[in-house]
Amino acid sequence: MRLNEIRKDNPLIICMTNDVVKNFTANGLLALGASPAMAEAKEEMDAFLSVAGALLINIGSLHPSRVEDMREAVKYANKHQVPVVLDPVASGASSFRKEFCLNLLNDFDISVIRGNASELLALLEETTMKGTDSRTDLNNVEIAKRAHEIFGSAIVITGEVDTIVQDNRVALVKNGTSLLTKVTGGGCLLGAVVASFVYNKVKPTLEDLTEALAAYTVASEFACKLPNGTLPGHFAVHLIDQLYEITEDDIVANQRVEEV
Repeated sequence: MRLNEIRKDNPLIICMTNDVVKNFTANGLLALGASPAMAEAKEEMDAFLSVAGALLINIGSLHPSRVEDMREAVKYANKHQVPVVLDPVASGASSFRKEFCLNLLNDFDISVIRGNASELLALLEETTMKGTDSRTDLNNVEIAKRAHEIFGSAIVITGEVDTIVQDNRVALVKNGTSLLTKVTGGGCLLGAVVASFVYNKVKPTLEDLTEALAAYTVASEFACKLPNGTLPGHFAVHLIDQLYEITEDDIVANQRVEEV
């Protein structure tokens, strides 16, 4: 399994992410056992990515001034064979976001796309979103399969049941809690966790991705059970603590995973 490897190797994860979630993301990765760096300047991407384990591109705070920095980061990640995780936050909310993601997917190799069903659907069709909200009437498995076929990347769609597609195999992860939607950055941190679990693997396996989702969602369930864990503020702190304490045995004993 990968969790113990992360804690042994302490991989450097470059996180170009949402301004709102940088602190939460960094603390989550430190608790997990990875080494986060919120480097953003294109002038230093070659140096950082020559030693990094993975790169996260999260477009939550996308701005024209960041477009070239992100593209340069992905270029150097490809150069150094560093896996790239793309989180297309609210990709259906504006043509600016959607076009940036589609151009990135067309021009570079992206190892994993992680988003909700509405975000992935927006990359596949002419559809719109209200901010980051995801529709609940979508067939996540079919959307994930289509995205995997079109983009060639591993696909992770998160929701009440998380859907993973890689190498034309499909896994469902049925752990988690709705409190992850009540904390700013719950999904964004997951993108960084996924990046940690696929470090040094440009082509991650379905098992790598399933372990990442299971580790995060099982930790979220443990967090809910702690004192005041059903309150969003306490839950956010408990989640960081549980990412620090969770073990591979905890994941194996508590994951509810089905390959379909």
